Amino acid sequence: MKKFIMLLLVCLVSISAGEQKKSQVVAKISNKSFTLEEFQENLNQMQSRFANLNYDMKKRILDQFVREKLFTTAAKDAGVNLTSEQEKYLERSKTMFLIRNYISKILSENPVTDTDIKQAYEKNPQAYLTPERRKLRHIIVPDEEKAKQLLNKLKEGADFAELARENNTDATKQKGGDLGWAQKGIFVKEFEDVAFSLKKGETSGIVKTQFGYHIIRVDDIEQPKQRSFNEVQQEIKRKLEEQKIQQIEQQLKKKYKVQVDYSVLEDAEKK
Repeated sequence: MKKFIMLLLVCLVSISAGEQKKSQVVAKISNKSFTLEEFQENLNQMQSRFANLNYDMKKRILDQFVREKLFTTAAKDAGVNLTSEQEKYLERSKTMFLIRNYISKILSENPVTDTDIKQAYEKNPQAYLTPERRKLRHIIVPDEEKAKQLLNKLKEGADFAELARENNTDATKQKGGDLGWAQKGIFVKEFEDVAFSLKKGETSGIVKTQFGYHIIRVDDIEQPKQRSFNEVQQEIKRKLEEQKIQQIEQQLKKKYKVQVDYSVLEDAEKK
């Protein structure tokens, strides 16, 4: 029994010492004190961003902590407040944090499982192909007559890259017309239709776009490839989570009887 009492006393003394340490005043501004515990909260936020904080770093953080408190005190004494726009921004930030926390709660209570992810991958593997890519090069000039002259030179055996360096009017001039690796959806339609119809090593005729007159060459072609499950696992998980959130949104709209009148917006636009 005596041992138990002694142990209890030791624990109480330790707790008391810890509490006293937390309540130690680390800085004073006028008659207001700031405790080690208050600073520690600020320090903990920094430690989540930096792996190790040595004593010198902690001193600099303390100086910044005091600086913030000093200017905050001065601002309040001067009657300075947040603007209405700043208040709105803070409210918006609070709203976004609240929504994020709610979504996290939903997903933690009804998580996407590894089985869900695997089934989604196996159900539609075609959705996880890398698209065909082509290594392209072009010559671009502002008028058709010049393009015809250059095309004739190419037919006579002139070097494509050299002609591009000498004549191109865009940023590829210095690179011999090299456009790098590209997939569909990057270029304007007139250019893309021709570029993706050529075979490896082929050169096009003259292609007119809004940018000028092009001659296109395909240096290489990379065929579509199946992406492995490990490559796309996180991507699939995010998509499935988005689907869950969308389902929850529809359920909430029914629960809270959401109604939207777009005609009000249309009328406001007309005014």
